Amino acid sequence: MIGDDGHMRSVVRPLTAGALGLGALLLGAGPALAVEPFAPTEQLVDQADVLSSSEEAEVESALQELQTEDGTQLYVVYVEDFGGLDGDQWAQQAFQAAGLGNNDILFAATTDTEPGRDGYSVGGQSPVTEAGLSDLVSRQVEPQLGSDDWAGGAMTLAEGIRSGAAAGEGGAAGGGDGGGGAALGVLAAIAVVGGGGYALMRSRQRKKRQAAQQQAAAERAAAEAAARDPHHGTPTEQLMFRASEELLALDEAVKTSELDLAYARSQYGEQPVAGFQDALGTSKIELSRSFGIRQELDDDVPEDEPTQRRMLTELLQLTAAASARLDSQAEAYARLRHLEESAPEALAALEPTVAAVRARLPEAERTLEELQQRYARSAWSPVADNVAEARTRADLAEQALAHGRSELDEGRSAGAVPAVRAAEDALAQARTLLDSVGRVAGELAGAGDRFTAVRVETEKDIAEAHALLGRGVDTPGLREQLARAESALTAATDQWRPRDGALPDPLAIVRQLDEADLALEAALEPARDARQQQQRAAAHLQQAVRAADTSIAVAQDFIATRRGAVGSVARTRLAEADRSLDDASRSAAGDPVAALRSAQRADALARQALTQAQQDVEEYMSGGYGGGGYRGGGYRRGPGGLGGGFAGGVAGGMLGGILLGGLGGGYGGGFGGGGGDGGFSGGGSFGGDGGFSGGGSF
Repeated sequence: MIGDDGHMRSVVRPLTAGALGLGALLLGAGPALAVEPFAPTEQLVDQADVLSSSEEAEVESALQELQTEDGTQLYVVYVEDFGGLDGDQWAQQAFQAAGLGNNDILFAATTDTEPGRDGYSVGGQSPVTEAGLSDLVSRQVEPQLGSDDWAGGAMTLAEGIRSGAAAGEGGAAGGGDGGGGAALGVLAAIAVVGGGGYALMRSRQRKKRQAAQQQAAAERAAAEAAARDPHHGTPTEQLMFRASEELLALDEAVKTSELDLAYARSQYGEQPVAGFQDALGTSKIELSRSFGIRQELDDDVPEDEPTQRRMLTELLQLTAAASARLDSQAEAYARLRHLEESAPEALAALEPTVAAVRARLPEAERTLEELQQRYARSAWSPVADNVAEARTRADLAEQALAHGRSELDEGRSAGAVPAVRAAEDALAQARTLLDSVGRVAGELAGAGDRFTAVRVETEKDIAEAHALLGRGVDTPGLREQLARAESALTAATDQWRPRDGALPDPLAIVRQLDEADLALEAALEPARDARQQQQRAAAHLQQAVRAADTSIAVAQDFIATRRGAVGSVARTRLAEADRSLDDASRSAAGDPVAALRSAQRADALARQALTQAQQDVEEYMSGGYGGGGYRGGGYRRGPGGLGGGFAGGVAGGMLGGILLGGLGGGYGGGFGGGGGDGGFSGGGSFGGDGGFSGGGSF
C-alpha cells in the first residue's frame, strides 16, 4: 500500500499455518535453490530457465510496449525459490536493491509450487493500485503460471497494466500475492482435509507433464517448419523483395569485381590474379543460377506459394554464398594492389586516360549525329545519351583525381585510394558508352547484308508454300502464315527505302521479316522431313544468333552504364538472354532446331531487358519509383537525391555505386570489400571506407 511518505508499497498475503504446512507437506517437490533478493539489471530476468529464447523475445517486446505507451517500467523475475521469504518480501527487497523509481513495478515468481510463489512491489506514484494488481494477478496471471505458461503470465501482466486493468482508486491490504498463491495453499489444505491431497498432487503433475509435452511438440513443429522453410516467419512478399535486393547486390558485386580483376590483370598479369578469377567465376555461375530462378518466378507459369518460397530460399542461399566468396578476396586484393602506397603513381597514370576519353568525344558525337540523320529514332535510341553521359563520366573522373591529389597534399594517402577507384570506374563507364555508339553504328551499317539474306530465305519459303498448296497439300496455319510472310516481305521492301521521307530502322525491319518467315517455316514443318527441318533451321540460325548477340550487347551496355537506376527485372531478363544464347551455341551443331529456338528466345529476352531498363531510367529521371535500382522493386530516390547536380547528366545514383555509395549511402561489394557510408563513392568496389569513397563502384 502507499505509505504516508508516498513511497514504495508492497502487499503481504498471510496464510494460515495449517494450510501452509499441510500444502507444503503434500505438494512440495524436490529441493529448490534458494535465491537471495537481488537487483535485476534487465527488465526480464529468467534465472529459473523457464523461457525459451523466442518466449524471452516475446516477453521483452511486451515489456517494451508497456514502457513506450504507458511509461511504466515493469520488471519480471523468475527464480527457483525465495528461501525463507514470501513473494512480496522478496520482491520488495529486490525493488529496494535495484533502486527502482516511483513508476516502476517489480513482479517476482518462483518455479516452486509452494504458496507465496509470487509477489510484487510497486512504486509509490504508479497509477497501478494494490487491489487492481492483486485482482489481475490472481484472476489472470497465476492461472497461467500454475500451468507453467511463464511467458503468457508475464505478457498478461504487462497487457493488463497497459490496458488499465490494474488501475483504480486503491485497495485494501492483502492480496499482493494476487490471492492466487494463497488460494493454492488453501486449496491444498482443503484437499488434505477431504482426503484429496494425493489426487490434487497427481493432477498438478499430470498438467505439468502435459504442458511440457505440448511445449516440446510446439518446439519440434517450429524446428521442422524451419527446416522446411528457413524463412517461415517472413511473408512471401517480403521474401521476394529481399531476394530482389540480394540479387541486385550480387550483380553489382560481380560487375565491380570484373572491373577489379581487369585492372589487376592489366598491371600484374594472369598468375597473381588466378585466385580472384576462380572466385569470380564460381560466383558468376551462382549469379546465373539465381537469375534463372528469378526468371522462373517471373514467367507465365505460376508457382504455388510453398514452391515460391523454396525457390526464393535457394536464391538467397546462392547469393549469400557468392557474395561471401567475393568478400573473402577483398583483403588479398587490397594487398595485391597496395594502392595506399602507390596512389601518387596511380593518379598520375589516370590523367592520360581522361584525356584519351575526351579525345574520343567529338568523333562519337559526329557518329551519333549521322545515325540521327539516317535512321529512325528507334534504331539509335539506346545510345541517344551516350556521348553526354561519357562526358559526365570524364568530368567525374577529373573531380576524383583532383580530390585524390588534394588528399595526398594533406598527407592523407589512404584518402586518395577511393579517389583512384572512383576515377577508374568512371573512365571504364565512359569507354563503354563510347564503344556502344560505335557498335550500334556498325550493326546498322551491316544490316543491308542481313536484310538481303533474310529476304532470300523468305522468298524461298513463300515459293515452297505456294507449291505445296498447288499440289493440294495444306498444313495447319499454312495459308495464314503465307499471307503474313508475303505482307511482311512487301512492307520490309517499302520500309527499307521509304518514299514518304520517313527514316528506316534496319534492324527492326530485318527482325520483323525474319519473324514472319520463321512463322511460315513452322507451318511448313509438317510437310518436311526431319532432314529438311534441320537444314532450314541451320539456314536461319546464323541470323538469329547475330540478332541475339546484337540485342544482348546493346542491353548490356545500357544497363552497365546506368546500373543505379535499373532494377532486377531488366537484369534478370538480360541474364536469361545471355544463358539462352549460350544454349544456342552449345546445341548449334547437334540440334539446329533447338539452337534456333534458344537464339530467338535470347533475342526476345534481351529486347525485353532493354525496354524495361529504359523504362526504369525514365522513371528514375522523373523522380518516380521505377524498376528498383539498387533496392529492387522501387524505393529509390529520384535524380535530386543521390548526388543530383554533382555530376550532371544522369543525376546521382543512376551512375551506380560510385555516387549511390558516397553521396547517398553505400551499396555493392566485390573484391574491394563491403558497403560503406559517406564520402564520394561508397558502397562496395575496391575497398575503403568513408572519405572520398565508402568503398564502391558504379
